[in-house]
Amino acid sequence: MARKTDSSQRKEAVIIMSKEEKSLYEQMGGTYAEIDGIFYPNITLGDELAEQNSFCGKYGDMWKKHMHDNRNADYRHYLFTGKLNEKAKEINEQAYEMLDVIMNQYMNNHKPDNPDSTIEMWKLREQAKMQAEEVIFHDIIFR
Repeated sequence: MARKTDSSQRKEAVIIMSKEEKSLYEQMGGTYAEIDGIFYPNITLGDELAEQNSFCGKYGDMWKKHMHDNRNADYRHYLFTGKLNEKAKEINEQAYEMLDVIMNQYMNNHKPDNPDSTIEMWKLREQAKMQAEEVIFHDIIFR
């Protein structure tokens, strides 16, 4: 009588178990896809997680990154309550409103020497934008 080795017994046990019983993943409703003889679980991101990673505008995403890097407890609070994107979109709206106000004030206070000069107007708008963004970063994004 030939005695089976431990490794061959284990292989048979695994094969028998996999054919007769469902894995915990399958018992919970999970499915597998077979690719080249290997079974991979069909896993997808939930809608909530996919939404948390969505784009919230330039300033909203900057705020999310700042919160994640510097104020992790607050970031997790917003994330777990499902209000992270809502708050980020609100921050983005506030920032753009402030950007418009500050840029308009700057443009009214600093008149160009030659309004027909494209380069001069572009420089003036860029200076207004840089000044406005400094205020936005300090007052809205990094507070």
